[in-house]
Amino acid sequence: MVDGRWSMVVGAREGDRGMRNPLRAWSLVAMAVGAALYACSASSGKVVDASDSALDGPAGDCVIPGDFVDEDCREDAAEVLPDPCEGLGPECLPVVERGNIKVVYLHGTPYEMGFQHGTLLHEQLADGVLEIEQDLTLSTMMALALKSGLLELAEKLSLPEIKEECQGLVDAAGDVGWTMEHCMILNFGDAVAEFLQHGMPEGGDIQPACAEAIVSGAATADGATYQLRVLDWALIQFIVDNPVVFVRQPDGKIPHVFIGFPGNLSPYQGMNGEGLVSASNEVSPLNNGCHDSVGLSHVQLQARILAEAHDRAEAEAMVESANHMTLELFGVSDSTGGEIFEMAPGALAFRGQVDGVVYATNHFVAAETSGLDKDPPSKHSTLRYDRLSQLLDPGGEESLYGTLSPEVLVKVARDRIDPETGEESPADEFDNGKSLATNGALYAIVFDPAKLRFWVAAGALPVPSQTFVGFSLGELLGWPGYEGATPEDIQ
Repeated sequence: MVDGRWSMVVGAREGDRGMRNPLRAWSLVAMAVGAALYACSASSGKVVDASDSALDGPAGDCVIPGDFVDEDCREDAAEVLPDPCEGLGPECLPVVERGNIKVVYLHGTPYEMGFQHGTLLHEQLADGVLEIEQDLTLSTMMALALKSGLLELAEKLSLPEIKEECQGLVDAAGDVGWTMEHCMILNFGDAVAEFLQHGMPEGGDIQPACAEAIVSGAATADGATYQLRVLDWALIQFIVDNPVVFVRQPDGKIPHVFIGFPGNLSPYQGMNGEGLVSASNEVSPLNNGCHDSVGLSHVQLQARILAEAHDRAEAEAMVESANHMTLELFGVSDSTGGEIFEMAPGALAFRGQVDGVVYATNHFVAAETSGLDKDPPSKHSTLRYDRLSQLLDPGGEESLYGTLSPEVLVKVARDRIDPETGEESPADEFDNGKSLATNGALYAIVFDPAKLRFWVAAGALPVPSQTFVGFSLGELLGWPGYEGATPEDIQ
């Protein structure tokens, strides 16, 4: 069925041919071309010999009775004929768009998924190379990482599947300047940002800062579990302009989605087909001695969790067995509830829900991790944490407890109130550090683990004010019994 919600991006370039089900995208385009040929029969054209070799192939379908060739039809056919999946195997699907968000399908081995990524988003990766060179945050991160020897650390400690996927991406997009250095540093980014930020303060503020909350049971209107996630960072225009939902089907692993950007192989947030959600928050250390130079990148660990863990218990076990390099938070949920993982070298804590609510920003709260993070925490972190308490915990004057739903959590993501002063930030404020919606939001997402639904706001500023575009992972994967997200979008 065709509607205006889906559009195909031919060869990873924006198009305007509507389609709802990406699994049928290419066949629908063929049908649309056929319809266009019929509709063009009254257009200008010329009479030719039907044996003209130039008419071989699909463009020849523009010949109608009387050997009359519609030149407009021939041009339209030529425009859609190149197959974006050429050479990527029979399971490849073209890039589609839902609202202003691209949906990219990847499958197979890590190398194959990287090569598909580099091919289908080739143009966007070319833009990314320019952005890395021109954006202060990314160029600083890249230059300091190379100067400090962090590239060698990333190559040494990255998971083998990440390195393989990077190699596939580079083999496909190396011609536009995408290198292994770009891929390895960006996908070891949490550790790189931590080491650069706290080892070299003059590098500027390059760490992401995020907020999340997991609510369920008595806290929600229907008793279900929902997870809100707002990813904050510097204003990196490439990330704002290129939101992508990666639908990943790795060989022998659990299908899952990352919500990220071109070149992003190690997720900051995602959900898998078992209904497990995970999202990461950076935490500043008390000092650089709280870090370790041996261990795992947390965003790479999160990639492995989404590919292998069937529930929170398995995710927790994977975190317990990992060697942690830096301070980090994961918000992890499934249909039964959620918790915050607080992680540091030599210390772990798992904060469960209280009255069906748990939340986190960018500082530790648990006793087990006390004394390891920045003291006092950054003001932006405590303000957002306090505002989540006001809105989510039961009993407060402004509490939304008992009414929480995807729509209400969108209102939380859009909240611009300073919890100390009660003042509301301007609607167009990007980053003043005073509220949930004005701390540099690049993505805002609500997850529904039980029904495999999620809603994403991205693609324009201010991000939380954008439409939250609805997706169903089951529908994206073509699983029977799954339809699109309900509500379809949250305005």
